[in-house]
Amino acid sequence: MDPSEDSYFPTQLEFGDAFRSAFHEFFGDEKDLQYELYDLKSEGSGPKAKWATFSIRNPLGGRSIVFRFDPDSGTFYAMLKVQVIPGEEDWSLDSFFQKNGFSEIGSAEVQNTAGEWVFHSLARHYLGTIFSHCPRILEPDYKLEP
Repeated sequence: MDPSEDSYFPTQLEFGDAFRSAFHEFFGDEKDLQYELYDLKSEGSGPKAKWATFSIRNPLGGRSIVFRFDPDSGTFYAMLKVQVIPGEEDWSLDSFFQKNGFSEIGSAEVQNTAGEWVFHSLARHYLGTIFSHCPRILEPDYKLEP
Protein backbone atom coordinates (compact mmCIF):
# COMPACT_ATOMS: atom_id res chain seq x y z
CA MET A 1 0.00 0.00 0.00
CA ASP A 2 1.28 3.45 -0.91
CA PRO A 3 1.51 5.55 2.31
CA SER A 4 0.27 8.63 0.44
CA GLU A 5 -3.05 6.83 -0.19
CA ASP A 6 -3.70 6.35 3.53
CA SER A 7 -5.14 9.56 4.93
CA TYR A 8 -4.23 8.41 8.43
CA PHE A 9 -0.53 7.89 7.65
CA PRO A 10 0.40 11.61 7.86
CA THR A 11 -1.43 11.84 11.20
CA GLN A 12 0.62 8.96 12.57
CA LEU A 13 3.89 10.49 11.45
CA GLU A 14 3.03 13.98 12.68
CA PHE A 15 1.89 12.72 16.09
CA GLY A 16 5.12 10.86 16.86
CA ASP A 17 7.34 13.54 15.33
CA ALA A 18 5.64 16.30 17.33
CA PHE A 19 6.12 14.57 20.67
CA ARG A 20 9.66 13.42 19.88
CA SER A 21 10.80 16.91 18.81
CA ALA A 22 9.15 18.55 21.84
CA PHE A 23 10.81 16.03 24.16
CA HIS A 24 14.21 16.82 22.65
CA GLU A 25 13.51 20.56 22.85
CA PHE A 26 12.72 20.47 26.57
CA PHE A 27 14.76 17.55 27.88
CA GLY A 28 17.52 16.78 25.37
CA ASP A 29 18.64 13.28 24.45
CA GLU A 30 16.61 10.53 26.07
CA LYS A 31 19.72 8.34 26.37
CA ASP A 32 21.32 10.91 28.68
CA LEU A 33 18.32 10.55 31.00
CA GLN A 34 18.23 6.76 30.53
CA TYR A 35 14.66 7.09 29.23
CA GLU A 36 13.12 5.26 26.29
CA LEU A 37 10.86 6.87 23.67
CA TYR A 38 8.30 4.73 21.86
CA ASP A 39 6.11 5.66 18.91
CA LEU A 40 3.39 3.05 18.30
CA LYS A 41 0.52 3.00 15.80
CA SER A 42 -2.49 0.87 15.00
CA GLU A 43 -4.01 0.81 11.53
CA GLY A 44 -6.81 -1.75 11.94
CA SER A 45 -10.36 -1.38 10.72
CA GLY A 46 -13.47 -0.86 12.79
CA PRO A 47 -14.28 1.35 15.75
CA LYS A 48 -11.28 2.40 17.85
CA ALA A 49 -8.91 0.40 15.63
CA LYS A 50 -6.81 3.36 14.52
CA TRP A 51 -4.67 5.22 17.01
CA ALA A 52 -1.23 6.69 17.57
CA THR A 53 0.64 6.47 20.86
CA PHE A 54 3.83 8.13 22.04
CA SER A 55 5.40 6.92 25.29
CA ILE A 56 8.24 8.18 27.43
CA ARG A 57 9.46 5.42 29.73
CA ASN A 58 11.88 5.35 32.63
CA PRO A 59 12.70 1.62 32.77
CA LEU A 60 14.65 2.05 36.01
CA GLY A 61 11.84 3.98 37.71
CA GLY A 62 8.86 1.89 36.65
CA ARG A 63 7.06 4.95 35.25
CA SER A 64 5.87 5.97 31.81
CA ILE A 65 4.00 8.88 30.30
CA VAL A 66 1.69 7.83 27.49
CA PHE A 67 0.04 10.14 24.96
CA ARG A 68 -2.62 8.55 22.75
CA PHE A 69 -4.72 9.94 19.91
CA ASP A 70 -7.74 8.33 18.24
CA PRO A 71 -8.23 10.05 14.86
CA ASP A 72 -11.74 8.69 14.29
CA SER A 73 -13.13 10.38 17.39
CA GLY A 74 -10.44 13.05 17.86
CA THR A 75 -9.94 11.76 21.41
CA PHE A 76 -6.63 12.45 23.12
CA TYR A 77 -5.35 10.92 26.36
CA ALA A 78 -2.33 11.88 28.46
CA MET A 79 -1.56 9.45 31.26
CA LEU A 80 1.18 8.78 33.77
CA LYS A 81 1.52 5.03 34.32
CA VAL A 82 3.17 3.90 37.53
CA GLN A 83 4.11 0.27 38.19
CA VAL A 84 2.92 -0.89 41.58
CA ILE A 85 2.65 -4.33 43.13
CA PRO A 86 0.51 -5.86 41.82
CA GLY A 87 -0.19 -4.09 38.53
CA GLU A 88 -0.19 -0.50 37.42
CA GLU A 89 -1.81 2.83 38.37
CA ASP A 90 -2.95 5.29 35.72
CA TRP A 91 -2.93 9.01 36.48
CA SER A 92 -4.59 11.52 34.16
CA LEU A 93 -2.05 14.26 33.48
CA ASP A 94 -4.83 16.84 33.02
CA SER A 95 -6.23 16.05 36.49
CA PHE A 96 -2.74 15.90 38.03
CA PHE A 97 -1.74 19.26 36.52
CA GLN A 98 -4.97 20.98 37.58
CA LYS A 99 -4.96 19.50 41.10
CA ASN A 100 -1.40 20.74 41.67
CA GLY A 101 -1.94 24.15 40.04
CA PHE A 102 0.47 23.44 37.18
CA SER A 103 -2.10 24.20 34.45
CA GLU A 104 -5.66 25.45 34.20
CA ILE A 105 -6.29 23.95 30.77
CA GLY A 106 -6.53 20.38 29.54
CA SER A 107 -6.21 18.60 26.22
CA ALA A 108 -9.66 19.67 24.96
CA GLU A 109 -8.81 23.37 25.34
CA VAL A 110 -5.42 22.88 23.69
CA GLN A 111 -7.03 21.04 20.76
CA ASN A 112 -9.68 23.75 20.35
CA THR A 113 -7.10 26.53 20.03
CA ALA A 114 -4.25 24.67 18.30
CA GLY A 115 -5.40 24.84 14.69
CA GLU A 116 -3.20 23.09 12.16
CA TRP A 117 -0.40 22.31 14.62
CA VAL A 118 -2.55 20.34 17.06
CA PHE A 119 0.01 17.65 17.92
CA HIS A 120 2.85 20.14 18.32
CA SER A 121 0.60 22.24 20.56
CA LEU A 122 -0.36 19.23 22.68
CA ALA A 123 3.28 18.11 22.95
CA ARG A 124 4.49 21.56 23.95
CA HIS A 125 1.67 21.95 26.48
CA TYR A 126 2.30 18.67 28.27
CA LEU A 127 6.08 18.46 28.04
CA GLY A 128 6.46 22.19 28.76
CA THR A 129 4.33 21.85 31.89
CA ILE A 130 6.33 18.84 33.01
CA PHE A 131 9.61 20.66 32.31
CA SER A 132 8.46 23.74 34.26
CA HIS A 133 6.71 22.15 37.22
CA CYS A 134 7.56 18.47 37.66
CA PRO A 135 10.63 17.48 35.59
CA ARG A 136 11.30 14.48 37.83
CA ILE A 137 7.78 13.00 37.45
CA LEU A 138 9.20 9.79 35.95
CA GLU A 139 11.60 9.25 38.85
CA PRO A 140 10.49 6.72 41.49
CA ASP A 141 11.11 9.14 44.38
CA TYR A 142 8.86 11.88 42.91
CA LYS A 143 5.77 11.96 45.14
CA LEU A 144 2.50 12.11 43.24
CA GLU A 145 0.36 12.83 46.29
CA PRO A 146 1.17 15.39 48.99
